[in-house]
Amino acid sequence: MNSMMIGNLSLGAAVLMAAASLFTAVAAVKFQSDRMLVWGRRLLMLFGIAIVTGSAALMTALVNSDFQNAYVASYTERALPMGYKIAAFWAGQEGSLLFWALLLAGMSAVAVRQFRSRGRTEQSVMLGTLALVCGFFTALMLFAANPFAQLPVTAVDGQGLNPMLQDPYMIAHPPLLFVGYAGYTIPWAMLLAALIAGRKDNQWIGATRKWLMISWLFLTVGIILGAKWAYIELGWGGYWAWDPVENASLLPWLTGTALLHSVMVQQHRGMFKIWNASLIAVTFLLCIFGTYLTRSGIVQSVHSFGESVIGTFFLVFLGVCVLLSLVVILRRRALLKSEHEVQGLMTREGAFLALNVLLVLMTLTTLVGTIFPVISGAVLDEPVSVGQSFYHTAVIPISLALLAVMSIGPLLGYGKDATKKLIASLIVPGIAGAVAVGVAVALGLTNPWALICTAITTVAVFSIGSGLIQAVRQRRKIEDEGPLTATLRVIDNNHRRYGGQFVHLGVVMLMVGVAGSSLFSTKQTFQLTPGESADLNGYTVTRGELNQFRQANYTAIEAHVTLTPSDAIGGAELSLHPQLRFYDKSMGGEHDHPSAHVALDSTLTRDIYMTLAGWEDDGKLVALEAIINPLIAWIWIGGIVMTLGAIFCLMPRLMRETAHVHAPETSSKTAINRPRTLAPATVPLALAGEGQCVLQTPATTTHCPETSS
Repeated sequence: MNSMMIGNLSLGAAVLMAAASLFTAVAAVKFQSDRMLVWGRRLLMLFGIAIVTGSAALMTALVNSDFQNAYVASYTERALPMGYKIAAFWAGQEGSLLFWALLLAGMSAVAVRQFRSRGRTEQSVMLGTLALVCGFFTALMLFAANPFAQLPVTAVDGQGLNPMLQDPYMIAHPPLLFVGYAGYTIPWAMLLAALIAGRKDNQWIGATRKWLMISWLFLTVGIILGAKWAYIELGWGGYWAWDPVENASLLPWLTGTALLHSVMVQQHRGMFKIWNASLIAVTFLLCIFGTYLTRSGIVQSVHSFGESVIGTFFLVFLGVCVLLSLVVILRRRALLKSEHEVQGLMTREGAFLALNVLLVLMTLTTLVGTIFPVISGAVLDEPVSVGQSFYHTAVIPISLALLAVMSIGPLLGYGKDATKKLIASLIVPGIAGAVAVGVAVALGLTNPWALICTAITTVAVFSIGSGLIQAVRQRRKIEDEGPLTATLRVIDNNHRRYGGQFVHLGVVMLMVGVAGSSLFSTKQTFQLTPGESADLNGYTVTRGELNQFRQANYTAIEAHVTLTPSDAIGGAELSLHPQLRFYDKSMGGEHDHPSAHVALDSTLTRDIYMTLAGWEDDGKLVALEAIINPLIAWIWIGGIVMTLGAIFCLMPRLMRETAHVHAPETSSKTAINRPRTLAPATVPLALAGEGQCVLQTPATTTHCPETSS
């Protein structure tokens, strides 16, 4: 039995298991049968086993170069390095669908097991929803995009992987995005389950937090790696072109970011319920919509899979999911009434509301720009595309407003007195921002956008720092600890708060990189003969030899270039080697053009980005393009910091409290960074920062359990 037969049998079995699991889940609700629920869970586990078997069969075919398989022949070749053979699993249309189904199977198994203590109806609805999504992806493969289709005649060699995908970042970028997309299925299933089951409490929304955070984390890393891939592989010196498929990944990231903030308000204050329900549904739906854009062929992109009939299936599935979400949310809207009103824009809940509105506005703006060619093509004779200037004009002001709200976030509190406290807390950050702008102007910086970014980022950094310093001081008043120990314990006592602020710090770094590289980038083109030199922003560029060499599946032409810094710049001489690569399987085919391999020298202050544009007279005259991108390294550093902050949010507490100190009767101000406490029924609970509850009683202090997440 070969891998194709095993794969097809696995897909058939998976479709049957998903359909049977959906049927038993519906029966469990209709007949209130625990036995049917148990069988539904077992059938979903069998679905996972079938998908794992099929995935193993495809991976075996890829690694062994089984060119009887049409998918293997289309995306690999014998000379392809092993890493790219493995990456071919998710490089093509059919394989990426199987990879998505594999992720769904694993996540569904974890989620179903995690929520086995919930009520029968809630469990059944969640099980049925997950089975529906899993069944759709598997049926789509079996009937429209089968990764186990057989060629009538076994190919001697494969067609090879698209040269643009033969980059290390492309090994990691797509699967990370798929993890994020698949992960948002779980909160959507939990939403439908909680509403259909009639849940009135806020605990179910807290239970979605880890799934939301994990999905957001993987989507964030995937987007950052995709931007890095575009930067070093496409050869144009940029990292984000507002391409429709780039936007398709950004859309659920924006709503997912909004959701992470507003979920906290519902947990603590019982507010934004219908907003959160809508955001959960919209985020999942945007994942499906982005997949439709990528796979339907209705938009042109270097990232898309090309025109395919499966786009129609995704559009129908998207319509079903939209209808299902609308019906459930509207019919259960009575369960989603807010328990409190927003007490002011300068409160924490007010800032979260403003943040959510801005993120949704950015989502709508990006969505309109993305689908405008489709809309205009339906109305006009020819579609009208939206250029980068539209996004720069519309999105930059929203981004700065978001950064401004984020910059004061650590200083905001709940309640009516939040505005007064904010004004007092903003004195130091505000002065620091004004000083930073003054220094920037004195150094010759006059660009208004750059000055605005300077002010906002400075305020943000000082707000994060001043909030932490204040919390450490309060802790040291009630604990006999040194500054370092107190700081570590304050941070460790509230991973969600300080992990989130670490993410915000990463966003600040990222915005610094975006501003510097966008506003002050310079480009020069040189045509040089051997030994000839030219000037490049304080460097002397000298051209050396033009060499040719051979690798496993391509031939490369490489230019040797030296850059000698002037006395004003200082530093060592640089050696760069830009290439043009001619891949064996691409020449004369669909991708009949050489691929640029960028030469890059990167520091914290600038990148020197050089490409080999071409040559004449057998290499006697060479054209080089050089770009100076200031501060662009901070985009990648910011991405790393955001990733670490999100991971820290998910981690359990690392340090143990060595001693327990009873709170005095007047400890309402000093208890902010104490462990959370559980109030007796007769005593009100006071919020003291994100994720912390504080009870002042004269005799006892009881630790709160961790918030459900």
